[in-house]
Amino acid sequence: MIRSNLRYSIIEGSFWALMFGLGENYISALGVFLGYSALQISILNSFPQLIGAFTQLITNNLAGFFKSMKRFIVIGSIVQALLWLLLVYIINNTDSYIIVLVWATIYFGITSSMGPAWISWIGYLVPIRLRPNYHANRNQIINFTIFISIFVGGLILKYYDQNMILGFSIMFSVGVFGRLASAYFLNKKSEGGSIEEGRHYKYKNILRDKTKVVFMIYNTSIHFAVMFLGPLFTIYILRTMELSYLVLTLCMVSWWLGNVFSSKYWGRVSKKNGNFHVLKLTTIYMCILPFFWIGVYYFGDKGRILVSLIINLLAGFTFSGFGLSSFNMLYDISDEKEVIKFSSLVNCLKGVGIFAGSVMAGSIVDSAFIINSLSDYNFTSIQVSMTVSILLRFISLYFLGFLPKALTA
Repeated sequence: MIRSNLRYSIIEGSFWALMFGLGENYISALGVFLGYSALQISILNSFPQLIGAFTQLITNNLAGFFKSMKRFIVIGSIVQALLWLLLVYIINNTDSYIIVLVWATIYFGITSSMGPAWISWIGYLVPIRLRPNYHANRNQIINFTIFISIFVGGLILKYYDQNMILGFSIMFSVGVFGRLASAYFLNKKSEGGSIEEGRHYKYKNILRDKTKVVFMIYNTSIHFAVMFLGPLFTIYILRTMELSYLVLTLCMVSWWLGNVFSSKYWGRVSKKNGNFHVLKLTTIYMCILPFFWIGVYYFGDKGRILVSLIINLLAGFTFSGFGLSSFNMLYDISDEKEVIKFSSLVNCLKGVGIFAGSVMAGSIVDSAFIINSLSDYNFTSIQVSMTVSILLRFISLYFLGFLPKALTA
């Protein structure tokens, strides 16, 4: 039974990756094509996640309504697939920012609400001794599927460059199939745990635990810092450096290549030295990456393309380790019955950080005062936002330094 659950989890994750690579990954590109501003794209990326973050606080109640975590996640996955069909209809009939934002809010609200339930469910299905290597292997397969999906998506947009709406419609329609197939294999997995087991855990008790509080402060601050660059990447490539959609696709492919081929490496390092070691190491790398993004602007077109691909490769390598270690840390500092509420709170605060960082970053980039102040200098408003991101990432690294002390205490 364990072996079947592990196999089904990899298969359903791979089909989910098909939807992610052709769907979620191209939402910002869709926003750029539809002519949205930097602030609008930042809000499109972050506001739905903010709303979704708060829905996670009632995940336990939602799962209780459906009588099981499994049923809740399967039904939610089917609804997600139908929402992609709705988006195809929307973009073929209007370019309204408000309508697309409402769609994204509903979609990511459902996505976020399922997150803690999935974390708790997979925690029951995967034995502790197998977690580091299993999640590393699963992530590698999933990320490879995302890599292929992104590459195919770029080819579709390149082929339909005279009719981009048709290109996006084809991609999102394939995403519908991916999510429905994912739901099918999710349904084949065993139930895991009981909804009632975690009910006696209270959020106020989590907030009294120093280790958990330190981790939440770090996790919120690092996501806040990353958002001063993350949502602006598409704009930086397409508008600031005036590169093509094909180059954007190649950059995303490069990112996922770095992610795919480093998953097993980070799994081994995590198993040998612990999740905290990997988390600290990758946070240091995250502090360095924006320096490269600021510098790439000063290259010629060919140099911009080559260096952007290299930076994305390094970023994929870094965020692969960060994602694996931060995920496993949830289990390191909470038990299986508590993890659904702890992860809900972690992700809720993360959503607040993502929204705040995205809005502030978008405001910096669109600021007429900053743009006019830099008019005599070869420095852009996006690079200002990147500079802020560097400072904030080092502050997050400082917060992380308190975690070993909290664990020792």
